[in-house]
Amino acid sequence: MRITYLLEDATGLWGGVKSVLEDANALATRGHRVCVVARSGPPAWLDLRCEFVQVPGFTAQHVPDSDLVVGTYFTTVPHAVLCGKGVPVHYCQGYEGDNPETAPVRAQIEAVYRIPDTRKLTIARHLAQSLGQRFATPWTFVPYSIDDAVMTPGPQREPGAIVRVGLVGPYQVAWKDLPTGFAACELAARAGLRLQLVRATNTEPHPEELKVSFPTEWHQRVPPARMGELYRTLDVFLGTSRGAEEGFFLPAVEAMACGVPCVLTDIPCFREHGRDGYALFVPPRDPMAMAEALVVAARHPQVRRQLRREALAAAAQYTRARHLDALERTFQALLPRPVHETCAALPAPAAR
Repeated sequence: MRITYLLEDATGLWGGVKSVLEDANALATRGHRVCVVARSGPPAWLDLRCEFVQVPGFTAQHVPDSDLVVGTYFTTVPHAVLCGKGVPVHYCQGYEGDNPETAPVRAQIEAVYRIPDTRKLTIARHLAQSLGQRFATPWTFVPYSIDDAVMTPGPQREPGAIVRVGLVGPYQVAWKDLPTGFAACELAARAGLRLQLVRATNTEPHPEELKVSFPTEWHQRVPPARMGELYRTLDVFLGTSRGAEEGFFLPAVEAMACGVPCVLTDIPCFREHGRDGYALFVPPRDPMAMAEALVVAARHPQVRRQLRREALAAAAQYTRARHLDALERTFQALLPRPVHETCAALPAPAAR
């Protein structure tokens, strides 16, 4: 297949960008002709094995002839249709219309999701269901993946005097609700848990997150290939996202795959991985409940063993091979039927 991905910015170390570029690499390795067309230059944090073209715009003259043209964000989906260079695909990794940051352009986002000419794919069951209901259009669910060659478990950790709590993501994105995570750590520390926050972010620290009273270890723009070793130094992972705006949240499943006990908010994307036992679930925006769960996950050996065992089993379903097999099958099904297949399906002419 000839597959073209449209990206606004390929340089930012965001989960959705990382997943698209990793898919492009893997599909190219499988023998497909894959091209990433972006307004930016290539990423400095990933070696690309697919074609990459930097363009001033996603017009027909800048997009190569393709079988499929994949829009990866609401701003690129209309160009996948208008360029006329292949079957247009709307690939949703999280519904942008629920984000407070995009409220001024929500009408535009909704119009993009109602474009009738796109084939619609998404990476979570709850997204396929909610988008289908909201826009009265069927969405195909393609299982997501983590880099299972990097996200592997180390030896089981028994916390020492200081408990390392991982908090990953940009503080500036409101619906990830990191302020509640900081408040929970503050409460747990006041209750006597000697914790060190291990803070990983792809952005500059926000001034508010520098005002903590407990030790913080900072990691900024960690290359994806090194995240596994960082997760394996954690005693507990804390996921704080507050609602359906979160499509999947890769760091939580990556931490699970590394055998880290997790405390997660009770939201759709975190509940999709199987039975309850793979995490301690707490209400969103509830720092007290988070603090209590942090103490339990850190200090109860039996709970830690169960969380690790169940998390490893839940994360095992998100292999790169499973994702790529499903993506290839889905992409193949979107292609127009070859002429010889169409002819073979026609009834034979009557004998004369």
